[in-house]
Amino acid sequence: MGRITDNRADIYQEITDQMIAMIEAGTRPWSKSWNGSPAPNIPLRSTGVPYRGINVLTLWVASMTKGYASPHWLTFKQALALGGCVRKGEKGSTVVYANKIEVDADRGDRGGDQGGEDGKRQVAFLKRYTVFNAEQIDGIEAKYPTPAPIITATNPDERDAELDALFVRVPVTVRHHGSQPYYQPSSDHVVMPEFADFHTSDDYYSTLAHELCHASGHVDRLARPTLISTKREDYAREELVAELGAAFISATIGIKLHDREDHAAYLASWLQALRNDKRCIFTAARLAQDASDWLLSRMAVETASEMEEAA
Repeated sequence: MGRITDNRADIYQEITDQMIAMIEAGTRPWSKSWNGSPAPNIPLRSTGVPYRGINVLTLWVASMTKGYASPHWLTFKQALALGGCVRKGEKGSTVVYANKIEVDADRGDRGGDQGGEDGKRQVAFLKRYTVFNAEQIDGIEAKYPTPAPIITATNPDERDAELDALFVRVPVTVRHHGSQPYYQPSSDHVVMPEFADFHTSDDYYSTLAHELCHASGHVDRLARPTLISTKREDYAREELVAELGAAFISATIGIKLHDREDHAAYLASWLQALRNDKRCIFTAARLAQDASDWLLSRMAVETASEMEEAA
């Protein structure tokens, strides 16, 4: 498998530009609902295994802008193999595959890691491929129904016993007092306002997911450097990780992401981070996926990586 250089750079910029355009329009690409759905589903491969990281965001954007309700995505060949046919004139959406290959350390391209004692080094590559939503394909409707969320809150104004049972399994202390939610790294605990102070139960649980994503970065867990950094740009990156992580968790367990009151200020900080670094959203999505995996595994909810291993 060859390393893609110029194409890789184009992918970084292309996807970053998509995210910037939506944020400039005042929309968080990871929280917008569409087609009457209360919250987005995690996009699924043809096998039913969820996509991860940046691909979740790119396919959410595609669904949002093109109005797809189905979470299922297939390549052209996969559709044909299932007896389906992509309708004439339909345009696909981009997803990426990231990995590393081992090359001789003395090769001229120095885009990878330092060489090892064996004269080899790891070189990262990013490859794009095209997928189509199930709604763009004829002949496969019966094979790909929309999956039900793990939990759907029955009353938006009351606590949900099933959701409480999931969150209580996360080994992080949560204290209820005050008017602002936050995570305190030095004492390793989350502070949440009382449930009654939130407009809906979704607001409460998605905010709790956000703060627990911060907690996942503690030195004894995922040891995420941005959690304790005093740099302004790292603060924005850490908030983006927690925001994306909460979006991944919310979509997995079936709750709607809370629309923050400080929405505009955070959008501005994220825009600056994305404009300064075309890889920022890729890194944030990867770290958010790690945070989401950590929380969901503690909740005993099967994660995408576990599904891939079982497939």
